[in-house]
Amino acid sequence: MDSQKGDFSEILSNIFSNSEANRYIVASIIATIIMFSYTGYDLLVVRSDAVNEYTNLKEWSIVFETQNETMQAVETVQDDETRNVLFDLSEINIPDGFTIGYIDIIITSEEESGISGQCDSVAGDIIENDLTAQWNDPQNNLSGQDSSCLPIELDLTIYPNYDGETLTISAINEFQALQNWTDTGWGEGELSIDLDLDVNAPFGIDPLGSDTDEEITIDVFIVMFKPNISLIE
Repeated sequence: MDSQKGDFSEILSNIFSNSEANRYIVASIIATIIMFSYTGYDLLVVRSDAVNEYTNLKEWSIVFETQNETMQAVETVQDDETRNVLFDLSEINIPDGFTIGYIDIIITSEEESGISGQCDSVAGDIIENDLTAQWNDPQNNLSGQDSSCLPIELDLTIYPNYDGETLTISAINEFQALQNWTDTGWGEGELSIDLDLDVNAPFGIDPLGSDTDEEITIDVFIVMFKPNISLIE
């Protein structure tokens, strides 16, 4: 170890004893100082605006452009029957840049007051399955029932936190502001709906046996969105 220290000291002694080498060393040190000084000045003064652009939060407005697609199924359901109906969402046309936001369903029956003068009882349920959606969203309405010949309305949120309202976001840049609205993979799969029918007759009596089924229509409205962003000056 001592011999190594001696060798190193000898090398340094030889370098600094050489006046020409000293000049090169001093010149290199001065050049390094000048370079770092210029870089610091350029970064802190000349390019301060560019630095601020990537460090300061700005206010952004996000407005959602929407388009709708519709699907429909008409089913003749028997008394006391449960009928499952599937809608394959891969069959709809989703324009470039758009994503499914939520799905509204309206279930209607053909009967206005029934042969017996009384409306049948119709129920509809969105069945949770592998469809990529926000199944626990508080805005969902997954089940409905009616016995007054009125439509049943159901709702399922697909994209996280989407409600269609304009947003104001604080972010460094446009990319960061849009991060929550560029996810893919939502709305993939089949929408599954169960229909239940209970034919109603006065006092439970239908002597002609003529009211045993019901034609039920399911209209599915798929709301798609595309985020448009602008800087709030």
